[in-house]
Amino acid sequence: MTARHHHVIRSTELFADVPTRTLTDTDAAPLAKIEESGLVGMGGAGFPTYKKLKFGKGCTTVIANAAECEPLLEHNTARVETDPEKILSGLTIAMREVGATRGIVAIKPKNANAVRSLQAALDAAAAGAYDFDIDPGIEIVFLKDRYPAGDERAIVRDVLGTLLPPDAIPSAAGAVVMNVESLMRVHNAVVENLAVTTKDITVAGHIDGSGYGDDISLVVYDVPIGVTVRDVLDALRVHEPTADEQIMIGGPYMGHLGTLDDTISKTCGGIIIAGPELADPGPMGIIVCACGASEERLRAIVAAKGAPLVDVRLCKNACRLANGRLKCRNPGICPGQAQNIIALKKEGAQSVLISHCTDCSNTVMQVAPKLGMRVHHATDAFMRAGDEPIIRAFRKTVKAA
Repeated sequence: MTARHHHVIRSTELFADVPTRTLTDTDAAPLAKIEESGLVGMGGAGFPTYKKLKFGKGCTTVIANAAECEPLLEHNTARVETDPEKILSGLTIAMREVGATRGIVAIKPKNANAVRSLQAALDAAAAGAYDFDIDPGIEIVFLKDRYPAGDERAIVRDVLGTLLPPDAIPSAAGAVVMNVESLMRVHNAVVENLAVTTKDITVAGHIDGSGYGDDISLVVYDVPIGVTVRDVLDALRVHEPTADEQIMIGGPYMGHLGTLDDTISKTCGGIIIAGPELADPGPMGIIVCACGASEERLRAIVAAKGAPLVDVRLCKNACRLANGRLKCRNPGICPGQAQNIIALKKEGAQSVLISHCTDCSNTVMQVAPKLGMRVHHATDAFMRAGDEPIIRAFRKTVKAA
């Protein structure tokens, strides 16, 4: 997938009252300001940022995650383009709080405008253009354009060369990984004394009627936390989804189906509207991937397609942690799915539903079509709605001469 132009809308264009709150102690230490601001990880599980930085004391590297891992979501890349200096400032503050000597922005090279903005901001900082600090040694490191490039363990592996065990966190490799929006809001808290009251989101898919000149994808900065999906769509003049349309809160892989009454939270990445699932007569099998949709969501998709379900199998790379969560042994690098596909075929499956990473999808496509099996991906309805190619892959192996 290629990077697309971002149509950025600021919340002040949409809402009469966009809340702001100044911190009570503007002379407090950076970590205290971050704590009072209420900042949490805005690209993942929402872990309090001050706790992440306290726990990261002694780590040698802080990595800004600019991967924009989920397809269709674009607000992180847009912020890198428009506010690179704030992200670099937040990265510098995070480096100082943990005592890191190395700062890295991990980004996909296809986002060329964002890369240029980062380099321009680093050059401007070196020339003394800002009244806040940016570490001059911050590096830009390129990631492969695949899912899940933004997984923390995938970032550590691809940037630092260390594959962590499934139950480990980046600090085991001496690293702290932070989403770029989180880092921008570190700057907002420490330098501008602002609490977290808003969230950047992407609104995508079936959003005709907005009148903004892009009826596929819109980036909206600083949406007030607590407003509803209905409030956002009304403000954008997007049509109200019909009864058979789906509303995804978050990205196509890891998001969850929602309603017009759901509210924007500190971790909400987007609102995607798609049409219904395409019917399939089945029988259908499921392969659950640790990097994608849950078994519960996959079962719901099978039901929505009207197919009888024959079996549910786990990706070979998926392992279950003590807390019951699935994690991938090596995110984005698949050992193959032939055994699962053959087993489902033997059980009578004529089609298969997956939610796999790029590499797993590739291995499924090398086997399933040859056995006459139809392949569906959990993201299909949303990728079609966003005018993006559905997640499929097939690479013919080229033998060495």
